[in-house]
Amino acid sequence: MILVLISALLPIIVTLCLGYFSGARKDFGESHSKILNKLIMSYSLPMSLFGGILATGRKVIFENIPVAIWIFIGMVGGYLIVFSICKFILKNSTSLSALRSLTISGPAIPFVGPTLLGFLFPTETSLIVAIRSLIMNVVQVPLTVILLSTDSYELSASNKNRKINNLGLDIISAFKKPVVWAPIFALILSLFGITLSPIWQKNFSVLGGATGGMALFSIGIILYVKNPS
Repeated sequence: MILVLISALLPIIVTLCLGYFSGARKDFGESHSKILNKLIMSYSLPMSLFGGILATGRKVIFENIPVAIWIFIGMVGGYLIVFSICKFILKNSTSLSALRSLTISGPAIPFVGPTLLGFLFPTETSLIVAIRSLIMNVVQVPLTVILLSTDSYELSASNKNRKINNLGLDIISAFKKPVVWAPIFALILSLFGITLSPIWQKNFSVLGGATGGMALFSIGIILYVKNPS
């Protein structure tokens, strides 16, 4: 078990340190990290998820429906639990409670998922990452955006309608992102029995395979630039 943990976590630590070191050397800065993040979220991760889900097969998808349900319960239930503790026990503001809820219950799955889960669950990695990404972008993030506005407006009827409209716009905006619609499209194709042969899968794995490394490297840069405490 110790060997498994080391093998799974050490590449993450090494790549983070390399990113941090590159920031310390001034080879890369915050602007470069933003570019890397855009490349990851708009191109490499969607390609990785699309190709990975199509290669997974319909049988494996159906076998993992209980996993998807438990992931949803864990992420959304965890969000609501943390929000309740922050809001009603710690007496935080609604906006701060929402931010803390998203930070704690929303795993950085697009960044550490491909590397960590790829080692532990090589067959189901793309499916698990896609499920978590969808829940975060379609449920957690829009809900957080709505809650962030509650400290700025009174709960009048017009503002309630405004929040409902904003929620709808946030959800529509989320579905326009490649990281959201690409795995959904791949899932639909897979459910119809369409799969990718290993030859065609390479078209998605060349850039998609770099997702985990680029993401962790980018986090290392941000850790140096922001110097969190």
